[in-house]
Amino acid sequence: MKFLPAALLFTATLISALPGFAQEPSLAEAERLVSALKRGMTSDDVRKLLGTPRRTAIRSDGNSSSEVTRGGLQWTYVWAGATGPGTLRIDFGQKYPETWIVTRWAWNGN
Repeated sequence: MKFLPAALLFTATLISALPGFAQEPSLAEAERLVSALKRGMTSDDVRKLLGTPRRTAIRSDGNSSSEVTRGGLQWTYVWAGATGPGTLRIDFGQKYPETWIVTRWAWNGN
């Protein structure tokens, strides 16, 4: 029975190292990580840097719904901070089919 705490700690450490199970960064860490964002980064690169976004949305470019549109992808990240949440919005454009690249980003809040 005395091995149970060590086994739980080992399991928690092992799980946190798996992709998709990493702990979300704090607001301060996120602000530091965002400095590495660059226009033209792929959505996969952004996911590796910041993790999975809290919200995603597809924007239309305003064309008729019967036409193929070249809209945009928008990701929203939210982190808790001491004076309120920090929200990061990242906009992606589609340069090549199935490849989303960063076009701009903006912080809201904090």
